[in-house]
Amino acid sequence: MPAVTDLLRLHRLEYPFPVIYLCHVGWGACYAVASVAELPRPATLITMLANLLPFVAMNALNSALDIKADAATAGKRSVSQAAGRVGSRVTIGCALGEMALAVLLATGVAVRLDRPVVAVTVGLAVLIHLLYNLEPVRLKRRGLANPLSLGLTFAVLPCLSTFTAAAGVPSAQVWLIFAGIGLLLVGRTLWWSVPDLPADAAVGDRTPVVLYGVRRALIIACAATTAALLLLGAGIAWRYGLAPAVVVVVTSGAFLAEKLRLLSGGNRARLPHERQMRRHTLTLVMIADLVLCAVPLHAAGGNP
Repeated sequence: MPAVTDLLRLHRLEYPFPVIYLCHVGWGACYAVASVAELPRPATLITMLANLLPFVAMNALNSALDIKADAATAGKRSVSQAAGRVGSRVTIGCALGEMALAVLLATGVAVRLDRPVVAVTVGLAVLIHLLYNLEPVRLKRRGLANPLSLGLTFAVLPCLSTFTAAAGVPSAQVWLIFAGIGLLLVGRTLWWSVPDLPADAAVGDRTPVVLYGVRRALIIACAATTAALLLLGAGIAWRYGLAPAVVVVVTSGAFLAEKLRLLSGGNRARLPHERQMRRHTLTLVMIADLVLCAVPLHAAGGNP
């Protein structure tokens, strides 16, 4: 019987990921509801769960397939050890079962609401997660397809899915916000992959950091983050006003400082440690993600 701690580690449910994941699946609904009372509707909550399951399933699948790379990465050796104790077959089976359940839940909501986008977005996210990890495609090793696919599956598609379940078709304002959130995730993914450089290079995964080096990859991350902040600022200001836009840009922009710090001294000898990045910098990410949820809910709080 696998230990609970091993399963939590394989699904990457250590601090602060659970809070961050809940924000990712909640953003769409938060920007959809006209009042806070609309948020806990069953269809919306089920759709949020259907979008959450592929996140953790993808992490487990990746852990099972990247045992060697994780074993060579400081801060991820415990993931490799957990995968070894649980076993690749059990971990992969668990991940595929979670993905299947996600599609089933989303399909049920789509049929109930007559909104097929709910099921299509979850199904597409699951497909991309599989293509990210599995040969012969394995998007993880295909340069910029790596962060772009994660920006889609961890941001844009879940936002669209839960928004559709809660309200229907997003407006142009909301599309700007979702595009900004997606680019935020692209920048974060590039930053998060920096400590994996030696291990990814050793196993032949041609991630952007491997292909372009730390400095150029971080320049791309900074450019993506800057574009994200512009889109977020424009979308939030258009929908909620200037003051909320400033709050969002400041809180989400704080993470850019970490990218710039790495950029000023990025090289193989000074690669950051995954645990330090997770416990310190990702706390800033968590706060920014919570603010992205709070802004629309605060606006909706004044409605009956």
